[in-house]
Amino acid sequence: MLESDVALQLKATHQKITQLLQYKIDEYGLTFGQLFLIMKILNNPHASQKELAKQMRFTEGAMSVVVKRLISLGILEQEPLQSDMRYNRLVITDLGKNVVKDYQEYVVKVYQDIFEGLSEDELIKLNKLLTKVNNNLDKINKANLKNKTE
Repeated sequence: MLESDVALQLKATHQKITQLLQYKIDEYGLTFGQLFLIMKILNNPHASQKELAKQMRFTEGAMSVVVKRLISLGILEQEPLQSDMRYNRLVITDLGKNVVKDYQEYVVKVYQDIFEGLSEDELIKLNKLLTKVNNNLDKINKANLKNKTE
């Protein structure tokens, strides 16, 4: 069935992209979750560790483990919040900022390399097709959620 073949191609594409991105994250000794936390801190510099744990759906204990790891790697530092000294604000070190910058530059380069040799028209068509596929997936997910709540 053609739909199965296309779905398997999409799955293989996803796995290969994830693998390429994981190679870069491995250079830093990080996981995707740790890198995501670093980026979240950069975008929410005044959030407390407790608030960040809630946003990421981590337990406070799990968050403490991740934070300790990132501190030991020199990527994070903790500062007590002025408003409540019981809580810490996480600060990205220069090393952490360089890791994020390097990773973001790598992602841009990988994305450019992935689509090498495709014309702008081909990319536009591919984008439209993948948008349709993702919209269909959204519909299926909404229907599944609706069925679970009934």
